[in-house]
Amino acid sequence: VAPDVLNSGFLSAMSEICMPLEGAVSLMHALHNKVPMGIITNGFTALQQARLERTGFHDYFSALVISEQVGVPKPDAAIFDYALEKMGNPDRSRVLMVGDTPESDILGGMNAGVKTCWIDHGTRPLPAHIHPTWTVKSLGELKALLLA
Repeated sequence: VAPDVLNSGFLSAMSEICMPLEGAVSLMHALHNKVPMGIITNGFTALQQARLERTGFHDYFSALVISEQVGVPKPDAAIFDYALEKMGNPDRSRVLMVGDTPESDILGGMNAGVKTCWIDHGTRPLPAHIHPTWTVKSLGELKALLLA
């Protein structure tokens, strides 16, 4: 199989199996038009855009920052700086990075000087040098934290 055909098939299959996590739809509805939200991802451009379209979440985010386009991956603070610039340079004390990968999401937020929330799925321990501001076990728990 030609590499471009294989790549296209892979990206298509990955976007088709994409399903929102439990609680994602409720969380998006609760936060939509209340706070600006953005995405910072180390994923591939075509795949991330397809996933957002498939889930219906595309219009919920004011910024989609993809490391492939920026040239710098998480946890480098530069990709966070870029994303925050795209979002109008909000006060970092009012920014929250939410993610489920400590080494890129939480460490990246720490490097950028923003608060962090680790979604701990219980599949691995938190590295000793990474200290999230908050830890939750589910998107429902995150929703309760944010709306409290």
